[in-house]
Amino acid sequence: MEIHSIGYHHYHEKDFVIDRPDGIGQSWLFLIFKTKTIVRQNGIDTLTEPDSCIIYSGDEPEYYCAADDTYIDDWFHFTVEDLDIQLFRELDLPINKVIYLGDAYEISSIIRTMTFEHYSSNIYSADIVELNMKLLFFRLSRLIHSDIRLLSENSHSKYNTFLLLRNRIYNQISSIDSVANIAKELSMSISDFQHTYKKIFNTSITEDIRISRLTQAKKLLTTTELPLKNISQLTGYKNEYNFMRHFKKHIGMTPTEYRKKTL
Repeated sequence: MEIHSIGYHHYHEKDFVIDRPDGIGQSWLFLIFKTKTIVRQNGIDTLTEPDSCIIYSGDEPEYYCAADDTYIDDWFHFTVEDLDIQLFRELDLPINKVIYLGDAYEISSIIRTMTFEHYSSNIYSADIVELNMKLLFFRLSRLIHSDIRLLSENSHSKYNTFLLLRNRIYNQISSIDSVANIAKELSMSISDFQHTYKKIFNTSITEDIRISRLTQAKKLLTTTELPLKNISQLTGYKNEYNFMRHFKKHIGMTPTEYRKKTL
């Protein structure tokens, strides 16, 4: 695969239209629609939601246009060889079909990196673009075929809520309360909350909390001289004794022993 042109977060007015009745030719096109878009296929117009994407093959007719006052997309034109088409089959990537992703942030971030590298003169830029393009298609396949896809478009806001929660767990662990209280905040039963969390992230919330607390505790033990009582508070433990028991159980030594060992 080789990139020919690429754009990240391209903005257009409401009169934006792409109409290629005979396709684009030898190149293929990957698109992420960041705004509502009208896509025409086989004479039928379909309104697509933001965070949808499509892989156009070179011979596929292309028609898409703005559905609102603005149109924004990420895109790149690329050529493919037989081995690349085989890779798409192995990854089970739909071709010439609009796919709702639910959240395109990860894929869009890769395109941002690819765009910077493509238009830079830095050493290895072409290699980095090629590697990121392959990474994009692997990540796209995983996103399409993961349990996240079980969440419908109507559940998009719930999905974003869980993403924000997980971000809190790994960046503000001291603000994380019990699982029961978190479920209550989201107006969900504990069992439904835990099931949904695991379905989205393929791990339990208790495991994420455990990893985050221990990671933050190890960082504070090695980079500060804070007493254990303060560290236990900053990492969300009930008290320093609970912190010490939990730390030794999972790390194999007490917090004090760990601090001395890493000095």
